[in-house]
Amino acid sequence: MSVKNNQQHGLEELKNEFLGEFQRIQKYVHHLINHLTAISGYAQIVQIRPERSVTELHKIIHIVEKSMVMLRACVANLREMERRHS
Repeated sequence: MSVKNNQQHGLEELKNEFLGEFQRIQKYVHHLINHLTAISGYAQIVQIRPERSVTELHKIIHIVEKSMVMLRACVANLREMERRHS
């Protein structure tokens, strides 16, 4: 009975870890969607008002860099989970 309880406890911990990581990924995706929306808006401003292209380009680059950092962190977290559980 003790072995079964230990296995169930281990599975519960694993499930909680995966659920936690899934929730973090959902937050990353939500932020990335917001970033893409902002990038799209800045690009539309440039199309309508080309004289603002330099200002808007800096904003686009900044948001792209933030997005890349978030994606790299997400991939690193997933790789770490894979390493621990393989």
